[in-house]
Amino acid sequence: MRPLLALLTLFFIMIGSSVTAQETPSQKGYHLFNPTPRENMRDFSIDRPDVTESPITVDAGHFQVEADIVKYTLDDRGDGFRTLTFLNGLYKMGLSSSWDIHVGVDFYNTYQTPDGKSIDGSEEYATTTTIRLKHNFWGNDGGSKTALGMIPYIALSRFGDATFGLGIPFSYGISEKLDFGAQAQFDFIPGSDDGEDTYNMSYFQTIVMGGPLVGDFDFYVEGMATFFEGEEYISANGGLIYNVSPNVKIDLATNTGLTEGTPTRVYLGFSFRI
Repeated sequence: MRPLLALLTLFFIMIGSSVTAQETPSQKGYHLFNPTPRENMRDFSIDRPDVTESPITVDAGHFQVEADIVKYTLDDRGDGFRTLTFLNGLYKMGLSSSWDIHVGVDFYNTYQTPDGKSIDGSEEYATTTTIRLKHNFWGNDGGSKTALGMIPYIALSRFGDATFGLGIPFSYGISEKLDFGAQAQFDFIPGSDDGEDTYNMSYFQTIVMGGPLVGDFDFYVEGMATFFEGEEYISANGGLIYNVSPNVKIDLATNTGLTEGTPTRVYLGFSFRI
């Protein structure tokens, strides 16, 4: 449990230090109880549908939702069990000019055998609740082609297990029509060693490129590699994002497993902010 205690300590240290973040003139003085005026809000930035998170935070005092309408997951490149997921969401609130907090909920999952038959009694509700913080070090409000953030998190299952970790997202604006992003993430996953509870570290790395495609559509292509217990899990990802309005987006995306044991996913989702 020492890694878990260390991460929880880091959570509180970061919360306490958030007031020291440098603020730009357009964001100065705004916080949860003094929201950023709508005319000063940033461009709408979301963490989905790519795996690479955005280093940009939600404007202070504003609420944002990013959710799957439906997600279909095929384990082991489609050769394993299948999961159908509905309305799994990430709910965000801007705390200050450079901090926000997220709560993620797995709303409903149902499972199928490798040949696509439903497993009786496999329906699950609210299996995992995730709590995340995001801090932006720089790049939140323009003035730089680059942006850097960090996202510590803890995920609590209804069975009492806790997974935790730290993601470090980075972005670089290559041009007005093309952006580059990357993320390194360390996850600590519960397990057992000779009957004793322990944590095993997993590491993943992503790279992504994307930008405007045509009309109100954006696109992205992404590569992802996960390293865990001596195994490598690699996927090629991509998707489309339709900008319904400045505050509403709809996306359709896929993660295609390329190596043994890597899942393949297809999902439809939406995001909005108020």
